[in-house]
Amino acid sequence: MAGVATGGVEDAYGEDRATEDQPITPWAVCVASGHSLLRDPRHNKGLSFTEKERDAHYLRGLLPPVVLSQELQEKRLLQNVRQFQVPLQRYMALMDLQERNERLFYKLLIDNVEELLPVVYTPTVGEACQKYGSIFRRPQGLYISLKEKGRILELLRNWPEKSIQVIVVTDGERILGLGDLGCQGMGIPVGKLALYTALGGVRPSACLPITIDVGTNNEDLLKDEFYIGLRQKRATGQEYSDLLDEFMAAIKQHYGQKVLVQFEDFANYNAFTLLEKYRANNLVFNDDIQGTAAVVLAGLIAAQKFVSGTLADHTFLFFGAGEAGTGIAELVALEISNQSKVPVEDARKKIWLLDSKGLIVSSRKDSLQPFKKRYAHEHEPVKDLLDAVKVIKPTALIGSAGVGQSFTKKVIEAMSSINERPIILALSNPTSQSECTAEQAYSWSKGRAIFGSGSPFDPVKYNDKLFVPAQANNAYIFPGFGLGVVISGAIRVKDEMILAAAEGLADQVTPEHVDKGLIYPPFSCIRKISANIAARVAAKAYDLGLASHLPRPKDLVKYAESCMYSPIYRSYR
Repeated sequence: MAGVATGGVEDAYGEDRATEDQPITPWAVCVASGHSLLRDPRHNKGLSFTEKERDAHYLRGLLPPVVLSQELQEKRLLQNVRQFQVPLQRYMALMDLQERNERLFYKLLIDNVEELLPVVYTPTVGEACQKYGSIFRRPQGLYISLKEKGRILELLRNWPEKSIQVIVVTDGERILGLGDLGCQGMGIPVGKLALYTALGGVRPSACLPITIDVGTNNEDLLKDEFYIGLRQKRATGQEYSDLLDEFMAAIKQHYGQKVLVQFEDFANYNAFTLLEKYRANNLVFNDDIQGTAAVVLAGLIAAQKFVSGTLADHTFLFFGAGEAGTGIAELVALEISNQSKVPVEDARKKIWLLDSKGLIVSSRKDSLQPFKKRYAHEHEPVKDLLDAVKVIKPTALIGSAGVGQSFTKKVIEAMSSINERPIILALSNPTSQSECTAEQAYSWSKGRAIFGSGSPFDPVKYNDKLFVPAQANNAYIFPGFGLGVVISGAIRVKDEMILAAAEGLADQVTPEHVDKGLIYPPFSCIRKISANIAARVAAKAYDLGLASHLPRPKDLVKYAESCMYSPIYRSYR
């Protein structure tokens, strides 16, 4: 018997469908039998099928007699997840749930986002990627390897969903801080897209995780009998470039130009190259470069609510000059340029970078990578971070080098002697690689630091005052950014859209948040935050003439909210 959902603008079994030009439209589907209904994670409601639904869809006898609400199912599953003491076991339990009951998975994640985010994504997803070959159960995305060169379009056609809006792709070479995990990096795009749905409201069926397997240089994986990828050294040079060219051309040919392709966890030298190569003619985004930059810029803008002046009044010292550090630096320079109406070249003079060889200065230009050269200022060479702090006298110190405990007591004390309210951002993940802990930042600065981190830290009590550390989590930005791109039908990503996302996040930091020392709003409000960021990004896309969904909605915040995926069960008849 054919089923038709009642209510909403979703299909017969609660799945929002989209054409290329409309994010959400009605769609009809038939289910052949109750058995297939129970096996389809998108439509399965488990014990929440009503008596009428069980009769109408031949489910009678296939389920125990009890009928449970979705809320009670959620309560039971949360208890089950909490019983696991090992984070990887919690991760596997949640992935199992996603594979059998999609809506319940997302409802559980949305309602308990602060507790479960570290399970479905960092840091637990890193361990999951390391052990992906051992825990692999069923494919959750598309695998494209060198063996399929010349056939990538054919592989895309094998993916069952046709209305794709967001793709997250990795080649597995730089998975978090864990290095080259090859084909097992698939856990990253899977986890990232789960957050696109849970936090940003992008439909699950519109999301496509992809791993491009060009081999791995990880000897342990090559020797592992359970490794699931190509057993060869990484392809580089022209062979690598040709495969990526074919991939991008196939994406545009099969899905059109309004599919957002997010590059994730590529090695530095490929990350910058690919972004610059494709951004002019494709809808591409790199979260490691642009997403990180946006969330940090948002924190820096919000930090101005603690101190007087503007960003242009500050001097920034970055410890780390990889894709994250230089990406943040460039976005900060663009924001200063916009605020102060000065050339971006002049804005860059407020920003200093320090890498493994010391301060980046003009005398090193010949040996620097291209993306570092623009920050090679005139100055004597400085090797040490502490010495750099003393001579540059920064108002903001930003760490992204992945060197744990590099913000020593002397470094933070030096920052505190220069500034009444030093801005200290220890952005490296995981916690073991964080430049300092929240407790160290607050105690060594005598409670004066404006602190943010990449890893989560518990609140800190110092001199009878409770400080709540702010986590500069990319999940503040990319879900809302992606939703903004989707609802506007943007055909390109411009820097102005990234700036709009950062400004949109910073604007949601209220005086109440400032009183608690927060430079980001509470993560418990993430769906509201994402809707507001989506509206800002979409507005900028319309302003720049890059939006294709016309006419422009009058209220973009309400429109964004109306387009967000809901995990609530649908009624079938």
